Amino acid sequence: MPLNPKFQKLLDTDFDNMYSLGVDKLREWYGKSWDDFKGDVLEVGTVVNRVVKTSKRDTPIRVYYSEVKGIHPVFIWIHGGGFVLGNIEVYDSICRKIANNVNCTVISIDYGLSPEHKFPEPVEECYQVVKWIFENAKELNINSDKIAIGGDSVGGTLSAVICQLSRERKEFSITYQVIINAMLDLLGQTKPKSRVENAKGYRLTTKGIEWFVQQYLRNLSEAKNPLASPLLADNFEGLPAACIITSEYDPLRDEGEHYAQRLSESGIEVCLKRYDGIIHGFFNMQRTLEEARDALDLVCTKLSEVFSK
Repeated sequence: MPLNPKFQKLLDTDFDNMYSLGVDKLREWYGKSWDDFKGDVLEVGTVVNRVVKTSKRDTPIRVYYSEVKGIHPVFIWIHGGGFVLGNIEVYDSICRKIANNVNCTVISIDYGLSPEHKFPEPVEECYQVVKWIFENAKELNINSDKIAIGGDSVGGTLSAVICQLSRERKEFSITYQVIINAMLDLLGQTKPKSRVENAKGYRLTTKGIEWFVQQYLRNLSEAKNPLASPLLADNFEGLPAACIITSEYDPLRDEGEHYAQRLSESGIEVCLKRYDGIIHGFFNMQRTLEEARDALDLVCTKLSEVFSK
C-alpha cells in the first residue's frame, strides 16, 4: 500500500541528522516533536505521581485511576524512545484513554535512559517496579492477579523481556502483553527484510537503530542476550497472550511479526495487526491519524477482554 500522504510534511525532516545534536538537545527536540500529534489530555479519576526505590535508582511512576471506584486490573505502560529519549509526559494522553476506556488502573514507568543507564539497568529497573506493583497491590487498590504490560517501540522491547523474566523468576505473573512497533532483535541477527526495505526515509532509519543500540549497549555482543533481544530467546512457551502491532513502513516490522509467529508456534494466543501505509511511531499520533486511534481502540478492546475473564 502507498505511504499515507499525511506523513509527507513530517518526513521532510532529516531524522538521521538529528543524532548529531547530542543527547540533551535530542531529548528536548523529541519531547516537543509530539506536541502536534498527541491526543487530547482527558480527565481520569485520579492521577498520582510516585517514586519506587529500585536497586538501580529512584524510579518515578505515574498512576492513573479510572473514575469508577473499586479494585481494578492494572496495565503497566513503558514508553518508547530508543532507550535514549522519552518520558512519562510523551504518552500521558495514551495512558489516560486506556484508563478510561478499559476501566483499569494504568501505571507508567519513567525508567532511566541511556547512555547514562545502559543495558541491563533499564531491564532490571522496570522488572523491579513491576514486582513492587505486584507486592503493593493492596495499597495501590489493584488486582494482583490481573497485571498486563505493554509499550511502544523499545517500551515493547522491555515489556517482552519482563514477560520472559516473570516466567523464569516466578515472582509475579503477567496476564497479557501489548507489543507495538518494538525492536526485538537489536542487531537484526534474524535478517529482517524490513530493515533493508525501510532502511531510510520513514522517520526511524537503520542508521538511527544502530545509533540507539550503541547508546544502550556497553558492547554490541550483548545484543545476543535475550534480555536485550527477546526474539532470540530459545523458549517461548508459557509466555502471556499478546497483542502485537506492526507498521508496513517500519524497519522493525518483520521482527515484530516474527515474534508473533514464535509465540503462536508455542501455543500462545496472539492478535497480530499490521497497519499498511504507516510508519514507526504512529501509535502516539492520535490527533492526526485514524490508524493510530484504531490501534489504541484495539489495545483497549483486547485488554478489556483479558481483564473481564
